[in-house]
Amino acid sequence: MIGNFSKNITEFIADLKGPDGKIYYGWWNILACYPVIMFVFASPLVLLQFIYVDIENEYGLPRGDILTIATFKFTVAAIIAMCAGFYIDKFGAKRAVYICGTVTGFGFIYWHFIGQIPTMDITTSIWIAGIPLGFSSMPLLVATKTICAKWFNKRLGLAMGILAGASSISGILFTPFYAWLVETVGWRDALPLLSLAIFFIGFPVFHFLVRDNPSSAEIQHEFADSDAKNKAIKSNLLEPEKYGNVPEFIDYVKKPQFLIICLVLVIVGFVDQGFGKNISFYIMNDLGFTRSELAWTTVYSFVLGFGSRLAFGWMFDKYSFKGITICYLLIVVSIAMAFGVQGIVTLYIFQMARGFSQSGILVETPVFAKHSFGSNHLGKMLGFFSATSGVGLAMGPRTIGMMHDTYGNYENAFYLCIGLMLFCSAIVYTLKPIYWLKLQEEKVMMANVKFSKK
Repeated sequence: MIGNFSKNITEFIADLKGPDGKIYYGWWNILACYPVIMFVFASPLVLLQFIYVDIENEYGLPRGDILTIATFKFTVAAIIAMCAGFYIDKFGAKRAVYICGTVTGFGFIYWHFIGQIPTMDITTSIWIAGIPLGFSSMPLLVATKTICAKWFNKRLGLAMGILAGASSISGILFTPFYAWLVETVGWRDALPLLSLAIFFIGFPVFHFLVRDNPSSAEIQHEFADSDAKNKAIKSNLLEPEKYGNVPEFIDYVKKPQFLIICLVLVIVGFVDQGFGKNISFYIMNDLGFTRSELAWTTVYSFVLGFGSRLAFGWMFDKYSFKGITICYLLIVVSIAMAFGVQGIVTLYIFQMARGFSQSGILVETPVFAKHSFGSNHLGKMLGFFSATSGVGLAMGPRTIGMMHDTYGNYENAFYLCIGLMLFCSAIVYTLKPIYWLKLQEEKVMMANVKFSKK
């Protein structure tokens, strides 16, 4: 076991280097995406936990109505993500990030005017706020994940785990600050202030450091084993466009596996956001914990979430869909733990379990896409899968919130989430990662050819 661990560490260190002997630029790309992910994607996720509760306390609106913000957000996100896939394949992912960040920034500013527009009632006003927020989620992630997926084959899962870690870093660093900000300036002005970070920190770092596409030498080098890094590895699986082996996108859509993955993503999206968007109501208003207690337990959930993103990324690289199955089963356990929250200690345990298990969801979509179908039409593939997931993301928060409004508690809603995740676990366990298996076979063949030449 120690020998295998040492070998994995040695291989990873070798994988850090590019063909020029310096750090492989794909890793720099990931780090340069951090500021835009932290301020465009992650910040509203955390801030809205506190804002939702303040809206309920100020206006007394039903939770289903408040969480319709998320319905509008993810409906728009699904539509834009679909278009973004085609846009990215044609114009590049960097332009898509600029568009998403700009619309999100101005959407943040809109929050200052909620409830102050004479001809608009409060419900309509907060629903409209969800429209520009749609650009902050899946469309942005489609763009950044496409950049990452173009640069990595062998270490795709780990690379995606590190990329997804940006949201955890944001939560660890800023959650207490965001709670303080909402309490200090009010829920209307917290997001407008945060828009400054998008335009003056996120965009400059992204613009000057991120590269859209790797060179052919970099692609081949990243896929090679550590003892073959100084040799070119030619594979028509890695660059099929050079060999005329590129099917049409519609050919993939017709495959049963494509449709099954879409179904799974809808259900997982439903559970992820349905459970996640209601958890602040459950913790603060139903269980009676304070804003500060929610904030600090959320920090710990992000700490474990960052580590688990790397762990899940490694697991997805090594076991592919079987690793995703394990992730789903851990989510089942974490949801069930919500029933046992009674005091501050059990709240910390629950939040950490939730952060650890649910972090794998941010890594799964590129793995589903590339491990099944390869790098062909990657932008369209991620856009389509993200849009499909968006259907569930849009339905989940309002449905779970309305179930609470109907039954007076979350018991039936949480049981529904547990059942749905068990169903998805069973389905994913039976799927085969077709492209990933072919890559493993080709790598073995290359190793055998190399051995026979010695």
